[in-house]
Amino acid sequence: MLPNLLVRYSYPHAALTASDLLTIFSMGLIAAMVPDWGMVRYLVGLITAPNYFASPENQWEERFFEYLPQWTVIPNDKYQVSDFYAGLPSYAFIPWRDWVIPLFWWLSALSTLLFVGACIVVILRKQWIEHERLQFPMGAVILRLLETDNDTQERWPALLGNRLFQTGFLISLGIMVWNVIGFWDILPHIPLPGPAFNVVIDPSYPPIGIRLIPYVLCFSFFINLEILFSVWFFQVVSIVETGILNRLGIVAPATTIVPGGLVSIQFSGGLIMFVLVGLWMARRHIKNVYHHAMGRSTDLNDENELFSYRTAVFGLIAGLIYLIAWLYAIGLTLPIAILFLFFLFVFYIGIARVLAEAGLINLDLPINAHAFTIGMVGSVNMTGSTLTGLGLTNAFARNWRTFTMIGLSHVAWFRGFLGANRRRLFLLICLAFLISTLSSLWYVIYSGYTQGADNLHINLTNTGNLFFNLVVNWMKNATQITTVEITFLIGGMIINLFLAIGRYLFYWWPLNPIGFAIGASGTMRGNSFTFFVAWLVQFILLRIGGVKLYKKTQPLFLGILVGYVVGVALAYSVDSMYFPDQPHISDVF
Repeated sequence: MLPNLLVRYSYPHAALTASDLLTIFSMGLIAAMVPDWGMVRYLVGLITAPNYFASPENQWEERFFEYLPQWTVIPNDKYQVSDFYAGLPSYAFIPWRDWVIPLFWWLSALSTLLFVGACIVVILRKQWIEHERLQFPMGAVILRLLETDNDTQERWPALLGNRLFQTGFLISLGIMVWNVIGFWDILPHIPLPGPAFNVVIDPSYPPIGIRLIPYVLCFSFFINLEILFSVWFFQVVSIVETGILNRLGIVAPATTIVPGGLVSIQFSGGLIMFVLVGLWMARRHIKNVYHHAMGRSTDLNDENELFSYRTAVFGLIAGLIYLIAWLYAIGLTLPIAILFLFFLFVFYIGIARVLAEAGLINLDLPINAHAFTIGMVGSVNMTGSTLTGLGLTNAFARNWRTFTMIGLSHVAWFRGFLGANRRRLFLLICLAFLISTLSSLWYVIYSGYTQGADNLHINLTNTGNLFFNLVVNWMKNATQITTVEITFLIGGMIINLFLAIGRYLFYWWPLNPIGFAIGASGTMRGNSFTFFVAWLVQFILLRIGGVKLYKKTQPLFLGILVGYVVGVALAYSVDSMYFPDQPHISDVF
């Protein structure tokens, strides 16, 4: 945006249009799924760990090496992985050939996973956008920032001339610049993001986290008031319910299926029901899509989709067949492979649906699909090869904020604001994914061999050890889901079903099922105070001046957001140049 503003000022006719910028943003959104925590850190840590970190102490070789497909990991017979972590001797060359086969098979699965997600997005886009009219608040913020009037000769977007935008921008950027200068201990640090502290009601109750995070506050200002209320309300419910259960001595076993205990299990049941209710509401549309793909006459038109319904339906079927075959090849039995994919896509669809309606930018889940599958079935009922295979799925069965359908669903929504041909847009985001994947993998592998992966600040050692220590733990400690866990899981499903029915039947219904569905999220709990502040500010503005005042103040929060992002970029640049070994914390998520 910033370079384009300079071009727009000097050579207005040469500047990129809002449509061009939105296309570039869509490509960046997909490309951002790959680097570091998105995919690469998990994948590289996973495929390098077994043949390097195995030892008599961790029992890896004894427990699961007989089940580990060697085509999924990097060999170390010629010190390929040892040199990656310690650094390559000056006389040696990077053994690229040993990375080709494992990466080929992994990228085939990951690309298929992404394509299946795209097929689901194409099938559900019309239902979400045209029938349910989901607002995509996060995407709406981007559109506001890219707003231009191409029919005028104005050199600056109208938003930049708004006084409230300028005020918010200068305040947040000014604080960030102050803090950057403070890196040299010249000025005292202003806590932005705000300091985190906990309020403890009673030892039996979880602490109430108090922290104000600027970018979360700014994005939350554009979220529906009902959703904001439901998010922080169910966090309060979670605290109270957990405290009561602790006092009564009703707790989950140490091997609970969801981190966070019985209350988190209850909310997880709510998330599953949230997705099932959404699919039930879309049943007629899905049926019509299927008929359209089969060549039958329907009133559907797929001209505004990323690709045709026929491609989506047959691509979904073919992609799922390949994923099941791939999971079977790494050791999963067919029933477990199918169940794992069911939970995986329930969580993928669920978090994409929540972001489409609520725009909770930092949403994450405490559930990993592989661990949830083991929790539901019980490790006692699984073979060693299945447990090993599920351990390998750590590469993609976690970190829901990035490698999911969130980016794809937003790109499909942006498609309605673009003049680009649908095929061209899909090819562009595929190209972005390919370039991001190859460049990210090349950078990490090259940096590992030239500098030593142990010297990189990406913690590959702990990542790989964590994944395979989990496999050993599953094998050593046979688990089985308990009656109390089943009760809370089903109870959560029933509660969220009633919330959905109430919202459907009564216009005055104050609680949104989204708040219950994401109640187990640690990021939601950590930012619940920020959501409360956003709700309170929005509530007061609507009561005082109605929708008119609310919309009038939106540029202020956009200015704060842009100023904060520019400030974080400045802090990162200064850290990279002057403090590469001791970077400062300028942002939290």
